[in-house]
Amino acid sequence: MTTPALPAPAVPSAPASPPRWEWLWLGLIGLGLGGLALVAYSNSFTAGLVLDNHIMIAVDSRIRAWNAENLRLIFTRDYWWPFYASTLYRPLTTLSYLFNYAVLGNGEKVMGYHVVNFLLHWANVWLAFIILRRLSGRLAVAALAAALFAVHPVNVEAVTNIVGRADLLQSLSILFGGWCYLRAAAVGGWRRMLWLLTMGVSACLGVLAKENGLMICVFVLLYDWLWRWPLLPGEVFGPKLAEAVKEFSLKGYVALAPAVVLVVGAHFLLVFHSPVFGEIFVDNPIAYAPRFQGTMTAMLVLGRYLGLLAFPVTLSSDYSYNQIPVYGTGGGWDTFQAWAALVFIAGLLVWAVRVRRTQPLCTWGVFFFFGMQLMTSNLLLPIGSIMAERFMYLPSVGFCALAAQFLLWVGQKLAEVLSPGAPQRRWGIALATLAVAALAARTHARNGDWQNDLSLWRSAVAAAPNSFKTHKGLANALWSENPGEPALDAAIARSLIALDILDHTPLTGIERDNTLYQDLGMFYRAKGEFLEHRGEPAEAQAYFQRSLDVLKRAQEVDEAVNRYSREASLARGRPTAEIADVGNYRLYSQLGQTYVKLGDMRGAEEVGRWAEHISPEQPIGYMLTGIACFNTGRPQLAARQFAEALFLDPGNNEAWANLNRCFATLGVNPSPVLSNGPSFGLDPNNPVTTQLITEASVELVRNFTAAKQLDSVRQVRDLAVSGYHVPPQAFAEFGL
Repeated sequence: MTTPALPAPAVPSAPASPPRWEWLWLGLIGLGLGGLALVAYSNSFTAGLVLDNHIMIAVDSRIRAWNAENLRLIFTRDYWWPFYASTLYRPLTTLSYLFNYAVLGNGEKVMGYHVVNFLLHWANVWLAFIILRRLSGRLAVAALAAALFAVHPVNVEAVTNIVGRADLLQSLSILFGGWCYLRAAAVGGWRRMLWLLTMGVSACLGVLAKENGLMICVFVLLYDWLWRWPLLPGEVFGPKLAEAVKEFSLKGYVALAPAVVLVVGAHFLLVFHSPVFGEIFVDNPIAYAPRFQGTMTAMLVLGRYLGLLAFPVTLSSDYSYNQIPVYGTGGGWDTFQAWAALVFIAGLLVWAVRVRRTQPLCTWGVFFFFGMQLMTSNLLLPIGSIMAERFMYLPSVGFCALAAQFLLWVGQKLAEVLSPGAPQRRWGIALATLAVAALAARTHARNGDWQNDLSLWRSAVAAAPNSFKTHKGLANALWSENPGEPALDAAIARSLIALDILDHTPLTGIERDNTLYQDLGMFYRAKGEFLEHRGEPAEAQAYFQRSLDVLKRAQEVDEAVNRYSREASLARGRPTAEIADVGNYRLYSQLGQTYVKLGDMRGAEEVGRWAEHISPEQPIGYMLTGIACFNTGRPQLAARQFAEALFLDPGNNEAWANLNRCFATLGVNPSPVLSNGPSFGLDPNNPVTTQLITEASVELVRNFTAAKQLDSVRQVRDLAVSGYHVPPQAFAEFGL
């Protein structure tokens, strides 16, 4: 591969620390880089709780208050708890949300979260700058590379997207830990040990923020290979390797061992206890592809990453099925792109190895770019996404290091041709300014896409029209923005486009996505309700039936997921008695409501019972079962169901109204339900109250026991005994 030779020392030498007086200039440049980033991200601070931000900030109860119980849950539960089960362990990231929400008092106001994200990005930019300054020995290269990194639009998904904080924190730990390793290599004695210890602590914090923090190992290996290995005495490989093991491994790599143990241990424990059986097909088809197909598809994605970094015109928040077809299924053009990416990447790596002695920073940039993607590239192990721009955040530092050298080299050549005798820096500065300004403008525009769900999904549909999830997301955004019939019709039309993408190549079993069917079923039922209110019962019933049909498809997927989850748990060696059924309770909520609309109370009760079984902590299952029981002439049983829902959610006014209706039907007078303005309660002196609460709490304990939620079993029992004076012996059958 023929490439221009960039100016650099002929033989790499150990990078020297800048003189102390130069740190003032480095600090001032760091302030300038922060100001540059602030201009590019000035419109990011009002971006709303879009995508996963709503779950992490508005739903996660662990971040509501700084107390011992929430800290326990943060460090003993997975990242997505309690929304759904996962094998991700990122307590430091969740702790940072707690810091914003409870300590700083930001609550659900987004400004504070964006300020923290921006400050983390600024810190990463400055660290990248001083690291590159030390590795290159060239202030101009380091400053330009850091400026490109500061404003590159591909990084918006990590900076403007609040939950991109995991990537920001992980990158901070790697860059800071890398700087510590550079300092350790330059000193000796106790100071070296102190720097290595600091690096080890930083690495542990990094993997607690995101598992990719382990890529500090790549940073260390790259530095030793490019700058320290050539300085070792001798040319014979064997003795030189022995010296490297003694000099590098024993004095540096041991400090990273705790972080490695932490990642492996946390992953093993989460996988063993999690019901998750693998990656979701529609999020990452590579996970289910044969090895060769998966590798070629991953190469195609790497090529697209390089394309986005070079020309960040079309950016998307989602690349789900079938935006990037698996190799061999998308036609000749995709096949050509995959092979072109493979050839280009191979050539780039070969070139980087060849110039390692004369251009070590170029080699570093190439290997840093690819090395930092080892855990997200789907080449080693499949992950939860086939492609995501936030994965490019830290790797883009390597790309920017290459781009900076290339721009300055082009500027020098232009100066030689167009302005002989004039200062050669002029053209380099002009090119650098133009590149930084263009990227900053694109970043500023991209921030506008992240302001709300509607703007984000509209931009995603335009950029990734073949992804079913972009159309699904836009459908939900349209309905949430204006829940009227025109918006509902648009949401249905958009959902059908998403469904066409899934059905274009028929998927089976767990390959399908039950949330799309769930959403479309909800839309169909809402359309039926509009028609019902307009006095068109026949048309309404037709839409209710459509809702049922599509929700049944979702139920098939959910049942397949439960089977695969059970099989995976058994394969990991978990005893059958410890395995609980899993499922999407939101699906059964929609399905139950549709059954009610169709007058099928038996169906509503069946799915309500299943929702209670898989998610006993959610009131919706008890509500559905109660409605079904009441409408089939069983008010006594319905009252218990509504009481169970109120045990979990005392502020559920619908449950209070339904419970009161049950007592009226049963002829209970006076009613145990007491009202005090907008609030309700149960009369503790009414004997019906004691019996009802006893029965409800016992059934709740039974459901939580079946779901293997043993912490909740104890909590329900204690609340029933201390708060509602339920006799302790009522729970004797459970050994409590």
